[in-house]
Amino acid sequence: MSDSPSERNDPSPSASAASGGQPRRAFLRNTGLAALAAGALGSLPGGQARQSPAAAASDAAGQPLGSTADLEALGGSPQSESGYLSGEQPLPSLKQRVLALKGLLIEKGVLSEDKINGFVAYYEKLVGPHLGAAAVARAWVDPDFRRRLTQPPADQPFMATAALRDFFFNTINPETGRPFLAPQLTLGTAIGPEGEYLRILENGVQSGGPDQGKRIHNIVACTVCSCYPQALLGVQPTWYKSQQYRSRVISQPLGVVDEFMDDLIAADSRRLAYYQRYKEGLDEIRTWDSNSEVRFFVIPQMPAEWSGLSETELRRRVTRNAMLGAEILLP
Repeated sequence: MSDSPSERNDPSPSASAASGGQPRRAFLRNTGLAALAAGALGSLPGGQARQSPAAAASDAAGQPLGSTADLEALGGSPQSESGYLSGEQPLPSLKQRVLALKGLLIEKGVLSEDKINGFVAYYEKLVGPHLGAAAVARAWVDPDFRRRLTQPPADQPFMATAALRDFFFNTINPETGRPFLAPQLTLGTAIGPEGEYLRILENGVQSGGPDQGKRIHNIVACTVCSCYPQALLGVQPTWYKSQQYRSRVISQPLGVVDEFMDDLIAADSRRLAYYQRYKEGLDEIRTWDSNSEVRFFVIPQMPAEWSGLSETELRRRVTRNAMLGAEILLP
């Protein structure tokens, strides 16, 4: 477990001001495509010269994702062998490699077809951000539950997992008429894969602990790969696994949040003012590095305008990105 607090005054420019007025997201995408194109062209047989980054970006920007160059860079197989030097063999397609590994694991008795199908069905039909949202909504309306999640005793650092297990197993989901989870659905774990060792943080005014009363914004990343609380949020989004997010969230956490909020605020001056007030009121912003030992999950700040809404309605308004601290909830 690591805690990497970053200063509140983020030196990064806003998304709209990055790279001379070009949106930072588009700038980073074009930069990445330039590097991809330059690398692919440089590996062509015959020693063909590399293009300049600008020229490569121009070519790559007009090339649809999923092209041969993209597949090679991501570990997939090219469409032909022409891109390989003499003597080198192309890798089988990613699908072929996955199927071969699956067959070997079944042959060795490590897995069975039924277990694999059950695991796939678990992610397709059961887990997802709705479970995390249910926990957040309950924490908003039940201070004791919130305390159990965010203030574990020193001798029970992962008490949150036990509290979530009790909640999911004993609370009826009004949309299904059944408990949110049952023991036979958690694949032999407490609440599901990557849900055994959880630390839960709260954004906004801290309700207890040594930071009580401080205004803190927490954001979650995995700087090495993609460690993530799948049991609460489902499968990782692509952006969470990207090198850009994993690196920039450490050095420019508030800049990253700005980018996510740009898409939500758009031209809404009321939402923009709300977000500005939120940022100006912060005492600290912290980046938490998920790893093989512990996963982190965020209870976002509930807008005061939502007071009085039912727990069911609150649950519907919680977003996955807010439960990672990548964005805040807007009224």
